Amino acid sequence: MVFSLFRQVCFRSEGCRKIHRWVAPTLNELRKRRKMVGPEPPSHRSTYLNWNYGAELYAFGKRLKEDFDEDLLKVALTQSSYVDLETRKRQQLGLSGELVNLQDNSFLAQHGEQLMTTYIKAYLRLTHPFLPEEGILAVQEHLTSDDLLSHVSFNIGTSDLILCADFPPSKSTLANTLKAIVGVVEKSSGLHSAQIFVQDFVITQLIGKDVKEIWTILNPMGLLRDILSREGRTLPESRLIRQSGQNTIMAVFNVGLYCDKHLIGLGVGETIVIAVEMAARDALKRLFRTNERAPPLPFGRRGRQLNVPLDTTNPSVTEWTTELATQNYKRNHKLI
Repeated sequence: MVFSLFRQVCFRSEGCRKIHRWVAPTLNELRKRRKMVGPEPPSHRSTYLNWNYGAELYAFGKRLKEDFDEDLLKVALTQSSYVDLETRKRQQLGLSGELVNLQDNSFLAQHGEQLMTTYIKAYLRLTHPFLPEEGILAVQEHLTSDDLLSHVSFNIGTSDLILCADFPPSKSTLANTLKAIVGVVEKSSGLHSAQIFVQDFVITQLIGKDVKEIWTILNPMGLLRDILSREGRTLPESRLIRQSGQNTIMAVFNVGLYCDKHLIGLGVGETIVIAVEMAARDALKRLFRTNERAPPLPFGRRGRQLNVPLDTTNPSVTEWTTELATQNYKRNHKLI
């Protein structure tokens, strides 16, 4: 508004440029007042004159390449807080609350969450056959957390379409809406389309992330010893391979773990204790096939061709052995 006022004053007549002496002080005063008031609060997209909710829903589906049922999509984007708000408004106007023909997305969100959880666990079991079941559950909880789902929901453009009492919507509202959209995809296009939707938008968030950073093992050396003892192998022995800067603040120790005279893990740390722990974590990475040499996750065309069984489970850490994991890998390798 300030710059439009400046243009009207400075260029009042064509070909004649006149700048009055009061323009600069006025603009400075307006700028000071704007700075004192602060930025404007965020406003919903529906407050603009060119807002067309039906057109926005249609464009939303085309952006995601999904054929949504428009009525179900409206329900998925309607929060219970918005229904309560509209009901109170009608009651204040003396109208009956039963006239509010709105339905919130609680049922669709619950259905979508169940579908999403089941498919994510099945996909991870298929692509990580050597990872124990506890690791599968930890990664699944990370992918279905409100922080990650709200990030995905915001970036696909749901924040301007959600009908809720508060704006901008909270993380739980964004995550709940994404779960409801998954339920809408399943009811509109089928179960396979919903699974591909979860794979494309949710599971792809694992790209560039380390599974061991998501699944925290509190006692890696103890777990490694239990696994080796169940397999009838000798307990791991730590050996100092090299060191640098001893007795300084830049000390570095490189430790290797050996089992049956074979190197099974390497670790680096500022103390020997930390280096041994890192070596144990590296050995578990190699056993669970989650190190840097693990194959990339199948997405895109390969991901759409997967035959993901929903009724399988990986061995638990209390019973995990290389033999059981290999059997699981051979069964899953036929499906990939």
